[in-house]
Formats: sequence, C-alpha cells, structure tokens
Amino acid sequence: MPNNTAPTLKVPAAAMLPDNAQWTNRFEIKSSSSNRVYRIAQHKTGEYWGCSCPGYIYGKKGRKQCKHLRALGLHGNFIAQEVNVVAVGAGSKAA
Repeated sequence: MPNNTAPTLKVPAAAMLPDNAQWTNRFEIKSSSSNRVYRIAQHKTGEYWGCSCPGYIYGKKGRKQCKHLRALGLHGNFIAQEVNVVAVGAGSKAA
C-alpha cells in the first residue's frame, strides 16, 4: 500500500523493469547528453536510491549522487527515502 505522505514519482510504464534480488522500483532513463540509457532503482533493504551512471558508480564515498537522481528529486548518498513509484502510460494499471 502506498504511503500517502511520501512523494510520488510517475514513471512511463515502458521504462519500468522487474525487481531483482537487491533492487526494487527499477526503471530506465535516457541520458540528456548522449544516447546512453541508465537504470535507477531503490535498494530493497537500505531503501536508498542508486543509478547505473558513471557519476554515481564512481562517486566518492559520501558523494554517491548524480544528476539523474537530483532531476527526479531522489537522494543519493545511501540515505533512505520512501517514494511511491507509479507506472503511467501504455501498459500500466494507473494509466
């Protein structure tokens, strides 16, 4: 059940990915500066958000953040953040 006080992040249904062993709320975003596609997801136990871009992966400890997370209003730096992720558009139940 969604948390009514947590912010809602609307993600195109076509960008949603299935959960895996470590990550939930997985989806893809396109880079604004290249043709690359990155994955954003929430860690299942730590509840922090991560990104597959080089800025996040190679960020120094204490600065695990990237422009993709910031653009979506998500914390990095291993800070737990509850967000309601809703799939919208073709193929979603919330369309």
